[in-house]
Formats: sequence, structure tokens, C-alpha cells
Amino acid sequence: MGLKAALFSGGKDSVHAALVEWPVDLLVTFVYEFPRPSPHLVNISKVVELAGAMSTPLVILRVHRGREKEEEARLMGSLGVSRIVAGDQNVEDHLKYMEEMAGMAGAKLREPIWGMDPGKVLEDELREMSFIVIGAEERARELMCTRADKDSSEAFRRSVRELGIDPIGEAGEYHSLVTEIRTLGASIGAKCREVRSYGDYYVALID
Repeated sequence: MGLKAALFSGGKDSVHAALVEWPVDLLVTFVYEFPRPSPHLVNISKVVELAGAMSTPLVILRVHRGREKEEEARLMGSLGVSRIVAGDQNVEDHLKYMEEMAGMAGAKLREPIWGMDPGKVLEDELREMSFIVIGAEERARELMCTRADKDSSEAFRRSVRELGIDPIGEAGEYHSLVTEIRTLGASIGAKCREVRSYGDYYVALID
């Protein structure tokens, strides 16, 4: 049997999906060419730190525009990955992309939170981990640098409801960096040093 690899951004959904399928053999981060800075890639050193706290090897691959799927599948094949875990919940295009990539790699795809109620997913995530919001669209700007954990779970979920956005930010309303995984006894330090704006999008630099 080959390896089980979880796609990993350091964000709560990727971590939660990996935990549902735990243990995993590898964490894999793909570096894309975005028209605007990605909060995960801007803070890639923290993503690496989190993988280390999880005691799981991390593989990072820069992929090129127009060749992303082929390059990702080639990497998975070269690593001997037979199972791929991803954290998509309801974006059909993402699911289709992942199914095609996994097929090209000769691997089975697991999407453990696909189709689940996003409010329940967020509740589960806050029970098992803590995170900080590191990126947001204008409509979710007030969440920037907010810390969320089991103690502030109700307040964070209320804020999301009042903003009228998807509870887990599935449409990109906000992005997070996990700072503690209680089920694994893993944690990293993280504090907002600066928030930069790119038009109607905001990215935090994390120390």
C-alpha cells in the first residue's frame, strides 16, 4: 500500500480534513501563482512550523500556471502516494479538479468534509484546534487577526453569522492559520505583525 498524503495550507479546513483521516504519512503544500498574495504563502514559514509541530513530513512544490494539475499529479506519483486527503466542502469545481488530479496520479481521493453542514464543521474545528484569521475579503475584514478556539467558539460563530458569510469561509471570505491542535498536542506561536491591503482583500503578516 502506498502513502497517504494530505493537502496542507496550514488553514483550519486542511488540518481538520487531515485529522479526520489521521494518521497521514505526508503533508503536501502546492505553491501557486496568484494574482494577489496568498495569506498562506506569505506566511509559509508558519505553515512549515505547524507541520513540524505535527511531527509530519512536509513536501512543498511550486507549480506553474496552466500546468498545475499535471505537475501535482506527477509529484504524487513520484512520492508513491495512493491516497490523497483534501478539505473541500462544497465547491464543485474544486472537487472535480481534485478527482482529476488524483486519477492522473493513480491515487484515491478522500474529501472527508465534503457535503457536511459548514456550521457543524466549524464547531468541530473549534473543538479540536485554535486558529487566527490571516486573510479576508472586505465583507469579512473585521475578522482579521481574530483568534478563535474552544473558549471563543460561540463568539466567533456569532460573528460569522452576523457577517452573513459561509461559516468556514468556503468561498474565500476568510483564511486561517492553525496555532494549536489539541488532539495532537501540537502548537505554534503566532501574532499579527502587520495587515496589508490589496484592493478589497487583506493579508496579515504573522510572527
